[in-house]
Amino acid sequence: MNEYTALGLMSGSSLDGVDLAFCRFFEDGQSWQYRIVFAETFSYPNEWKQFLKNSLHAGGAELLEMDVEFGNYLGDLINKFLKQHQIKPDLIAIHGHTLFHQPARGFSFQLGSGRAVAIKTGIETISDFRNKDILLGGQGAPLVPIGDEMLFGRYDFCLNIGGIANISFAENGNRVALDVCPANQLLNYLSLQLGKPFDKGGEIARKGQFIPALFDLLNAHWFYRSGFPKSLNNETVQTEFIPLVDNFEASVEDKMFTVVKHIAFQIAQTGKGHSSGKILATGGGAHNKFLMEMIRKEGGFELFIPKAQLVDFKEALIFAFMGVLRHLGRTNCLASATGARHNTSAGIIFYP
Repeated sequence: MNEYTALGLMSGSSLDGVDLAFCRFFEDGQSWQYRIVFAETFSYPNEWKQFLKNSLHAGGAELLEMDVEFGNYLGDLINKFLKQHQIKPDLIAIHGHTLFHQPARGFSFQLGSGRAVAIKTGIETISDFRNKDILLGGQGAPLVPIGDEMLFGRYDFCLNIGGIANISFAENGNRVALDVCPANQLLNYLSLQLGKPFDKGGEIARKGQFIPALFDLLNAHWFYRSGFPKSLNNETVQTEFIPLVDNFEASVEDKMFTVVKHIAFQIAQTGKGHSSGKILATGGGAHNKFLMEMIRKEGGFELFIPKAQLVDFKEALIFAFMGVLRHLGRTNCLASATGARHNTSAGIIFYP
């Protein structure tokens, strides 16, 4: 049995912070097993949160500068984490923080220089997992289906609810995937209007009332009519979905109730006509009890919510796994999920 250790980093669009997961992977023939040994989320200091939130307005030179600065910041977090736990992984795999994702224009940009991380930590670092797939005609997203297939294949669906909800499932022998809809980005935006960073357990939304007109307005968005495969970028959420909700005259509670119903409805629509409905739900949205209830009700699914560590760190785990596969020169990005011309071993390797 071969064993590899990797540190995976994920920074999601909901701006909760940076997830770090130190993982062990065990390969036995065609089978892979994993163990999350240590994991922690580091909240962003206010200056980084503000920059990431407002990055659409940054100029080219500033973005280049901040790419290195963010890489150094991640390197410092990693060194702190590794020292605290007295560990050293074989490699580091960083997703970075997506600022621009425009596959139709041939690029995706994740802030956080892999070279800076490698030099800061002295450890082989792999980053930029999306652009190779995009240059091969794919969406560069979703990326996690390789982990869903090889680590969590016993479930019919793997659903991750972060800033954007995404799902993957097996169809005709292939793993397919797509971004489903905006999720925590919309809910967190609304909860901030009530002075709360997020709606704990969905209790604010639960108090609201359904707004049919807003529900129909959200469901009419062009993204839901676009062909498959497809991915949803942060820019579209910020410039199109948020204004739809923001400009609607209603209480915050009613808006949140309606957004939760919208998320549940879109997930149910995606799952229709596919497998039997056994779903593994992870990501910050899996802690939202009201949202989980709505998904069960809307789709009639058998919903499995794992232990909190996997709920919170599944994406960091899978990026660590993708790093191991890239280190070995094996496929880590599935064309069946992204629409690329063929599978790839994606990611740029930086040595210290």
